[in-house]
Amino acid sequence: MMTESWPLILLLVLFAWAVIVSVLLFRVHSQTKLQQGLLATTQNDLRALCNAAVNVGERVNRLELDQQKLGRRQDELGHRQAQIGSGDSGDQSFEHALKLAKKGAGTDELMDVCGLSQGEAELLAMMQRFSQD
Repeated sequence: MMTESWPLILLLVLFAWAVIVSVLLFRVHSQTKLQQGLLATTQNDLRALCNAAVNVGERVNRLELDQQKLGRRQDELGHRQAQIGSGDSGDQSFEHALKLAKKGAGTDELMDVCGLSQGEAELLAMMQRFSQD
């Protein structure tokens, strides 16, 4: 009787083995899909971080350039203040600018000829207009 059931047992074992292999392959396939999704998400996150780092780097460069410009401007203003404080040609330039303003010189001319800043030239021209009224 054992010899008659042998092919049936073998068939059942093969069927069970096929089911087990199918289940394992399905799980491996599912895990692979999940890992591919996680990998794609990680790659997108990495791209976003790289782009953000590049943008931060560009902004830092712009800020450094602005800081250098401000430093140069501060040095210029310090030299100008030192000239005014020491009575150098700053007084002479200002007196010359006053004379030009009395003659009706515009802010551009005061800036070019006397080396005044735009604010200084506008203030001088405005003061001259009010003194004439």
